[in-house]
Amino acid sequence: MAERSSITWNTMIKAYCSQRERAKKCCREALVLFRDMLNDVSGVNPTDTTMVCVLSACSQLGDLYSGVCVHGFIEKTICRPENDVFIGTGLVDMYAKCGYIDGALCIFRLMSVKNVLTWTAMGTGLAVHGRGKQALELLDAMEDSGIKPNPVTFTSLFLACCHAGLVREGLHLFHNMRSRFGLEPQIQHYGCIVDLLGRAGHLKEAYDFIIEMPIKPDAILWRSLLSACNVHGDVAMAEKVGKILLRLEPLKSSVHMPITSEDYVALSNVYASAGRWQQVEMVREKMKLKRVETKPGGSSIQTRDHQQEPQLTW
Repeated sequence: MAERSSITWNTMIKAYCSQRERAKKCCREALVLFRDMLNDVSGVNPTDTTMVCVLSACSQLGDLYSGVCVHGFIEKTICRPENDVFIGTGLVDMYAKCGYIDGALCIFRLMSVKNVLTWTAMGTGLAVHGRGKQALELLDAMEDSGIKPNPVTFTSLFLACCHAGLVREGLHLFHNMRSRFGLEPQIQHYGCIVDLLGRAGHLKEAYDFIIEMPIKPDAILWRSLLSACNVHGDVAMAEKVGKILLRLEPLKSSVHMPITSEDYVALSNVYASAGRWQQVEMVREKMKLKRVETKPGGSSIQTRDHQQEPQLTW
C-alpha cells in the first residue's frame, strides 16, 4: 500500500494479536509491526486502539520490559491511563500477566472509571498470583460500585479459590451464582469446582459433584479429577475415572481427530505410582492396539542475558 492510515495499522496489529494458532509468534509480529508504524515516514500516529492491541501482545508474551515501554509511551503521547478505561484495563491485564501484580493493583486503584472487564482482569490477576482472599474481597467492592459480575468474573474468582485452597468460600460462591447474582453456572464453572475439591483431596465429593451435574460433564472435568487422584494417590478412584475417560474416547475419535495419548498416559502413571506394573503394561498394550498418538513435549526458556521475544526499543 502506498498510503497507510492509523486504521490500516490498527487492523493489521489487531489481526496478529487475535490469532489463536501460533499466538506467540503472531504477537511478536504485532510488536514488530508497531515498531514499523513508529518509524514509518508517513508520520501516522498510534491511537488508543493501537495501544490496547499492543498491550494485549505484551500480555500474551509475558514481556514485562516491552509492556513498561508501552506504558511510558502511552503516558507521554496518548493520555493518562487512569482516564481511559480501555487502556487502563489493558495495563492491569498486562502487568498481572507479566508477573507484576503490584503494578496492576496500582493502575487499578488510580482508574477513575472501571467496567466489568477491568474488575475481571484484576480478579484474574490476583487469582493467578495466589491472592485468593483479595480476589473475593474484590467482588464485594465490585457490587458496591454498581458493576454486575459476568460469567468470566466468576471463573477468575473460582480460580482464586483453587489457588488459595478456599474450598468453603468457593462452594459458597458457586451456590450464590444463581440465587444472588442471577447467573446460571456454565461448564467451566463446574470444572473449577471439581478442580477446587480435587486439589483439596475431596475426591469422592468431586466425583459425586460431577455425577449430579445438571449438564453433561466433558472429558476436561474427568481429567481434572483423574489428575487429583494421581496427586493424592487414590488408585481406586483413579481407575474408575480413567475407565470413564477411555469410554469417552471413541465418541471423539475420527479420521480428522485421532485418539490422543493423554488419558492413557495419565491412567498408566497412576498405576505406576502404585507399583501396579501389570496394569501399566496392559494400558500400554491397549495404546498400541488402538494406534494411539503420543504428543511430543516441548518447552522454552527466557534468560536474563538473552530475550527470545523481540523487545521494543525507543
